[in-house]
Amino acid sequence: MFKQSAKVLPQGVPDCLKKRLLLNEKEFSPELCREYGEKFLALDYWEDALEFFKRGNYEPGLDKLKALALETGDAFLMTRLGVHSPEDWRQVAEQALKLGKIHFARRAFEQAGDTERAEELAGPSKRDGFSPSQ
Repeated sequence: MFKQSAKVLPQGVPDCLKKRLLLNEKEFSPELCREYGEKFLALDYWEDALEFFKRGNYEPGLDKLKALALETGDAFLMTRLGVHSPEDWRQVAEQALKLGKIHFARRAFEQAGDTERAEELAGPSKRDGFSPSQ
């Protein structure tokens, strides 16, 4: 039987239930959003940090996450961060390729408008019209 160990959050970092309550409050201070976002970012909980930074409109935090997405070739995080230039998407794609993240690279090339490079990364089933029933 597989037993997954739960990661204990440091004191002052909300658990999932408290996080949900906080993010759904009508009056939630931008300072508290920034504080929680920074705490989650320090723990490498990027999605949680993103939620708090977005809720608090905290641009420096969002910029840190964008830098991480560019550095790690994380097309999913880039998508969640919003609209970006084709050059940003190409940078994500190239970094994803270097790191062997083919799916992320393909997605980023698509977002950059580079359909030719995206198709090069497609598997034979999509690129050649192959289907398993053939």
